[in-house]
Amino acid sequence: MSIGKRLETRFTERLLPDAVFQIAPGYLSGIRVSRADGSVKGGFVLPFRERPVVPSFDRPNVTDPAALEDALAQGLKNLRLTSGTAGLLIPEPSVRVFVFGVDNFPRSGKERDAFIRWRVAKQMPLLPDDARFDYAVTPGRGARKLIVAMARQVVVWEYEALVEKAGLKPVLVGVPTLALANIVRRDGGPNAVLLNLEDETLTLLALAAGGWALYRQKDVGAADRTTADERIDTIVREAENTVRFLEDKDRIRTERAWVRSAADAELPEIVRRLRERTGLAVEAVRYEAPKVWTEAHKAVLAPLIGQVL
Repeated sequence: MSIGKRLETRFTERLLPDAVFQIAPGYLSGIRVSRADGSVKGGFVLPFRERPVVPSFDRPNVTDPAALEDALAQGLKNLRLTSGTAGLLIPEPSVRVFVFGVDNFPRSGKERDAFIRWRVAKQMPLLPDDARFDYAVTPGRGARKLIVAMARQVVVWEYEALVEKAGLKPVLVGVPTLALANIVRRDGGPNAVLLNLEDETLTLLALAAGGWALYRQKDVGAADRTTADERIDTIVREAENTVRFLEDKDRIRTERAWVRSAADAELPEIVRRLRERTGLAVEAVRYEAPKVWTEAHKAVLAPLIGQVL
């Protein structure tokens, strides 16, 4: 099954796998989920000594499969899980995400597939032969918003093979920022920007009127390649540019911003500067978590929680 089908299932149905994992360049994280009530029964974060993954849309991602296999085996022990189904969040740069405005959206599956491929090809003419798509569209008739996720099948297979080798059945593949949106949408405020930081990648997802307005990825510099001050300044500047772009081009006035960083220590300063320079109501992404989880663990595990809400 392709990444598209799994993302489509997540957008349109409440799918609860037995566990959800996130494979990031610097760590493997996971949670176990109760199928009975959707509650979280456990979670873990395992940092990597050397990065076994180099995220890419069009090149192989997994550079050290043995290290990932060992980490998954340890993670399953931590969750006390030996079999079952698994959801998987893969690195943001491994997937392309597009947001389109559409006046009319085809009703049949084949027509929709052709329409989506045509719209994506207008922005990315040389589509790979093994490109797989998924989408969600805002409800109603007339002008609507369409979000499309695209990945190469060969890249998805790399990650799925690891989960299958660990004894689990992969049933869903997604990306962290789209999962996080499930957390922040509960807090209201129709026009908002979600900032998600993973290593050197900043992802910005603009939410408006119950749908999506814009999706962007930016390299903001890894901790070992830039100072903390420079990195945070770049993050805030990119957020400011996004807010201005939404207002100037789409006439969307942003009311709020949410921020999540896998490196929890940098979060307070990002929030402070973003409030100061934009005047927006800015908050860290928060959610109810098991009491034994530290703030650092909550920050890393947030996308996994969003995936099962």
